[in-house]
Amino acid sequence: MNYEDLGGKSILVLGKTRAVSAEEFDTLLKLNKIERLGSYKEGVALIIEGRMMNPYEEAESVRLYELGIAPIIELSHFEEWLCKSIEPNRLLMSLKLSRNQERLVNFLKNPYITDELFFKLLKLYDWQNEGLFDNDANRDVTASIIGRFYTDLDRNHNVQYAMSGLAHLIERYGTEALITAISELAPIARELKTPSDRSYAGVLDAMALHSDTSEGILSLLIGERAKLLAYREPLGLEKELLALNTEEINTILSQNTTLSEDGAALLEYTYPQLIASNTRLSEERFDRLMKKYPHALAANATLTPKMQQWLYALGDETVFESLAANPITENTILEKLFETGRFRVQLAMNPSLAPQKLERLFLSQDADVLLALSANLSTPIALLYQLSLDQRFERSVKTNPAFGKHIQTYNIGWN
Repeated sequence: MNYEDLGGKSILVLGKTRAVSAEEFDTLLKLNKIERLGSYKEGVALIIEGRMMNPYEEAESVRLYELGIAPIIELSHFEEWLCKSIEPNRLLMSLKLSRNQERLVNFLKNPYITDELFFKLLKLYDWQNEGLFDNDANRDVTASIIGRFYTDLDRNHNVQYAMSGLAHLIERYGTEALITAISELAPIARELKTPSDRSYAGVLDAMALHSDTSEGILSLLIGERAKLLAYREPLGLEKELLALNTEEINTILSQNTTLSEDGAALLEYTYPQLIASNTRLSEERFDRLMKKYPHALAANATLTPKMQQWLYALGDETVFESLAANPITENTILEKLFETGRFRVQLAMNPSLAPQKLERLFLSQDADVLLALSANLSTPIALLYQLSLDQRFERSVKTNPAFGKHIQTYNIGWN
């Protein structure tokens, strides 16, 4: 039904409210010009079944249902509409003036307000110079952040009440808005400026690696987490990381597939093989590195078909090995390599190889080939089941994302 038509009418609510307090519920009803009755009266427009109805209310609900005098609905649908009718600016101003933290926490726990309003409310919360889980209110607010955005919450009940849960939230469901909001939480903001509490390390690590973390936050992380930032794709703060000019950071940057053309040119002289294998190839760079590092080039995921043919024409065994494992290698070249009967391990790890050929490799029963197949995203599920029964490959199969997705999709128990 259209709840907006209830303006100027009365409703009967049996039981207790859920998403908001009874007082808040009544306030929102008044704002929408709806009268709430304490007991049934003639002319009631809607009857709502809330939570924890007492025996009298349950009996009344049955009686009214049998009479059929008014629609009877479950509370959540109506509460959702009521909460979405909230005027954000009015609520924010009210909370700022009253500084009522208990009321604020209740709204932060409300699943029906918009994410935009949630983030604005979060900025009003006073963490009392304590940590995310150091008192009941802080713990409730932290749990509300995780609970709101963690999609798979039913499978991970305890994730709301652990620091690792917040890190996992960023890793799996992070967006620029969510990561920014988390970075502005007083305990996190304090740790970003002056690192001192190791319990936040996982949260900051997740921020450093996430592709949607803003450069403003990354700049705060670079001092302690330059190494992690060098791994991040797409790469951020590239100039700042290159300016550090350390061997460890430069080695990682040379393997970053999103390193810029200028960055690759700067590091090519010192790390030619890594640049050849990982960075986006121009024809000039390919030609320059072709003579000395063809096997490294053959592993590059940005090879054009023409570049692949040039490499294959060299007839070099090490080049063939790299091409056999490279997921972007053209089928015509993979076919030729497969028919040689060699490079089986490299082919077995290539997700672009046709399933029929992966099945033929499985028949070899070579342990190294089977291990490669157990980790291959394209290995047929039936084969992965067989491989999982062998202790040598069980762990590799269990960590194969394709197998994990299959288990979750079909809700199969897996211990």
